[in-house]
Amino acid sequence: MRVDGELGYVLHSAPYRETSLLVDLFTPEYGRVRCVAKGFRKPNKRGVSRALFPYTEHSLCWQGRGDLKTLTRADAIAAPAFLQQEALFTGLYANELVFRLLHEYDPHPFLYQQYRQFISQLAQGGPDELMLRNLEMTLLEELGYGLVLDTDIEGTGLIPDRLYQYIPERGLSLLANQQKRTASTLEGADIIALLEGNFSQRSVMKTAKQLTRGVIDFYLGGRQLHSRELYRQHLQSVEINQHTINLREQP
Repeated sequence: MRVDGELGYVLHSAPYRETSLLVDLFTPEYGRVRCVAKGFRKPNKRGVSRALFPYTEHSLCWQGRGDLKTLTRADAIAAPAFLQQEALFTGLYANELVFRLLHEYDPHPFLYQQYRQFISQLAQGGPDELMLRNLEMTLLEELGYGLVLDTDIEGTGLIPDRLYQYIPERGLSLLANQQKRTASTLEGADIIALLEGNFSQRSVMKTAKQLTRGVIDFYLGGRQLHSRELYRQHLQSVEINQHTINLREQP
């Protein structure tokens, strides 16, 4: 099997043997593809190594009959995108989600288009929380895990002033005890606003994050996302540095 000129992004790469890379690609027509990029770490006669850039669309060529293909060419279509700070952690998270949840050779052209738009926004304008939530919901929908938010598990329409919880693979469940709130509690009014695309209230975006995180964690089956831990460590470092600065500025 030989594929020439397929568009795609690098989701993950790791050193392989002395001069090669093991790479996972995300493509519109073949889904996630794992390849060995032989010699990509070895400089050519001019002392330049062939580069693969994350968050940058490439024209890709590979060949091979088994599950592990051989990447023969990768040409960046545009100037490489070098994400910084919050954009970088968001990009790492998006890539890890697709890498962990998407099956190999399972094409999702619409998800690819959404991912491309999301990465373009990250590179040009920085993180956009609404686009991230939309990407998460698109990913879940494409994988057959879409959120059912228009009715509860009994088929009853949502009531704005009632409290619910979302149960993966079942849907929304009306809480028996409407007086007890927990970390998983959802307001009916916020869910309805989410369905309508009305994010004027901050609580609606918080609800979207709560829903997608809970369902994503369920389908990860206990596997931890490294990008979340890296971001947590980053926030701790920022907090410590700010605390040190404040101490130094005290009279």
